[in-house]
Amino acid sequence: MPFEAYHYSTRRFGQDLTRFMAPPYDVIDGEAERKLKEDRLNIAHLILGDEDDAYATVAKRLTRWVNDGVLVRDEGPAFYLYEQTFKGPEGQPVARSGIIGLVRLEEFSKGIILPHEKTMPKHKADRLALMRAAEGDMEQIFMLYEDQAGTVEGIIKEARKSEELLRFFDTDGVHHRIVRMADPSRIGAISRALEGQRLLIADGHHRYETALEYRDGVKRGSEGTEGDLPCDFVMTTLVSSSNPGLFVYPTHRLVRVGDPRKLHRMAEAVRERFETKDIDGPEALAKAVADGPADGIGVWVPSTSMCVHAWPSERAPGGDPMSRLSVHVLQEQVLKAILGYTDDSLARKQGVEYVKGTEATMAIMGSGEYDACFFVRPPTVPEVMAVSATGERMPQKSTYFYPKIWSGALIHLFR
Repeated sequence: MPFEAYHYSTRRFGQDLTRFMAPPYDVIDGEAERKLKEDRLNIAHLILGDEDDAYATVAKRLTRWVNDGVLVRDEGPAFYLYEQTFKGPEGQPVARSGIIGLVRLEEFSKGIILPHEKTMPKHKADRLALMRAAEGDMEQIFMLYEDQAGTVEGIIKEARKSEELLRFFDTDGVHHRIVRMADPSRIGAISRALEGQRLLIADGHHRYETALEYRDGVKRGSEGTEGDLPCDFVMTTLVSSSNPGLFVYPTHRLVRVGDPRKLHRMAEAVRERFETKDIDGPEALAKAVADGPADGIGVWVPSTSMCVHAWPSERAPGGDPMSRLSVHVLQEQVLKAILGYTDDSLARKQGVEYVKGTEATMAIMGSGEYDACFFVRPPTVPEVMAVSATGERMPQKSTYFYPKIWSGALIHLFR
């Protein structure tokens, strides 16, 4: 549904709001946080709080920014076009467009909102603390919908010609622009096209589950209140599942084992249980996995010079969609079955790190902090949707949709 968004004042700061924007909270490391917070008005001060006070002053800071005109509220409900222009994997120019609006919160058991991967408890606790302090959505959830008739994509195509409300560039060189769409006919057409749609959470599982918990807490304290409450809805970017600008990048696994004997036993077990092929170097291994079968993994152990492309020796005929995914094979048949990890230790990142992309993985492995690296093949969008339709969830950090939905463009406050 349309809503009245808060955003940085373009009358005061101009349309280019790059200085105020930030990546999603969960991809900001310590050094990036420090740089972002050098600007006293950057959104990072809201989505991350400050070290000395956590979220204790977020509400006061947010109220002050609204009262001082740093943040302004649009007059009248609207949907917002969110367009991101960037370079694709082959260097080609790509544009991905979606609709920002409010989505009604639904329990996963209803099958209306579909998750696709598991979450980590500590992230949910952190996001709940923020939501309670801010009483609103500081960041958007990213969801996919099916637009077989092309109705919404047609509206987006026309809206792209309009002047943007605001724009910014991110640190990856992606150009973001927001166009406000308040025309009643457009609002009606978008609402009708999306009504009753099953939506897949592409990114933002922690924030969605947090929003459910926050809503339930408010409902318990508002018994007898009729009608919808603002917290019954969550701010979301909705993108068609067939959009050509949807890219899923791999999130590789790095593990800290410690015991050299355990590494040798792992290497032996992999060769016994999998079909394997030795590869000359980790960069070539990452490429072999990306170009290979969906259930293939790469195993790189620098101390033993092991650099192997592996895939299951036996595959069940047909099989469920999950069993054919690289991240699932790695987690169940190697991390848990061979190295002894549990669902809990993986969720809590005990001795394991999740890293997006080969370049970043190589840099971290070069530090010697981790003993082994496992390259995975990213699931495709159809594979993600097939798994979610079964009600199963992929392992944590199975997908990295690119580009990310950045924070700071729009805010949804429960006021």
